[in-house]
Amino acid sequence: MRQNKNKVFTILIIILVFILAVEIFVLLLEKQKKEDRVTEVGSSYEEEECSEISYPEPEYQFQTEEIVVEVPGLSREYTVAWVSDLHIVTDHETANDILAEDLAAIKARYDFFQTADGIHGEDLLPDVIDFLNCGEYDGIIFGGDMMDYCSVSNMELLTSEFERLNKQIPVLYIRADHDYGFWYGGDGFTETDAEAMHKTMMDGDDLNTKCLDFGEFVILGVNRSTKDMLPMQYAILDEMFANAASNGKPIIVATHVPYASKIDDINEVTLYDKSMQIRNKIYYWGGGDYIPNDVTSNFLDKIYREDTNVVQVLAGHLHAGWDGKLTEQVGQHIFEPAFLGSIGIIRFVPEKEGNK
Repeated sequence: MRQNKNKVFTILIIILVFILAVEIFVLLLEKQKKEDRVTEVGSSYEEEECSEISYPEPEYQFQTEEIVVEVPGLSREYTVAWVSDLHIVTDHETANDILAEDLAAIKARYDFFQTADGIHGEDLLPDVIDFLNCGEYDGIIFGGDMMDYCSVSNMELLTSEFERLNKQIPVLYIRADHDYGFWYGGDGFTETDAEAMHKTMMDGDDLNTKCLDFGEFVILGVNRSTKDMLPMQYAILDEMFANAASNGKPIIVATHVPYASKIDDINEVTLYDKSMQIRNKIYYWGGGDYIPNDVTSNFLDKIYREDTNVVQVLAGHLHAGWDGKLTEQVGQHIFEPAFLGSIGIIRFVPEKEGNK
């Protein structure tokens, strides 16, 4: 009899434990459902908030210079915008930030840098920002010479417009000689002052951040490419190259000054002929005023060697478009200047079968 009572008692305990476990499971399930609903509402709210962000359409009708670059190993297409050689001048009517004797020279430069329909860089810049904000880009590259020279007023305009950029889009800004140029900055204004303004008023201008890493490939920016590369800069870029290679990532090099073609004779229009036509001199690294020293040559060898993981070089500086090959493996595209109302669009696409 006692054994039967013990069995009944044990069975009741088991049943009670089972019922309790079921109730706990149901409670946990309901809690999870509530949390899921909260998450869905939160996501919808965030999406709704993001969708409410509207950017003005640019008033200026830009010309787009679109190129397609095949990159091995990509799982999807990436679109990156390029803007360079805008050469904004804001000091053409006042000597507040400059010397009075420089006004004539500045006015001449202001008059030179304009679109065919008479829009100057300082008036074009807001439309450039509007254009970039209204596009669906994975990244933006400012390829140098955004200002014609560094001054307080030029920098204030550039900074205020950059502040309007969509913060969701990563930006790479490589400077060139005109971005740092202190020639019309005013009495006692030096290149050191210009560099400090770029660091404090813009993006920090840190050589260690001159890179856009998209996971599947990287874009490495060469800063101040109008001068020979300093050992410190080479060391930073060398490490970036090594990191990309160790992770099997193809490299895109973004520079202001282009590089000489090692096989120029296969290009439809040689870079030498284009440079002589536009500039009447060699306007790229490898000739003229751009004879590389040992450090710069070491960097260029990373691009020219047969086993390079560089796929494409992007450049400006020439103030004319050019597309061709540096080597059998590496292409180079030079973009039209933004002061002519042109913005570059690069579409990085998976490499086609048979092109490997």
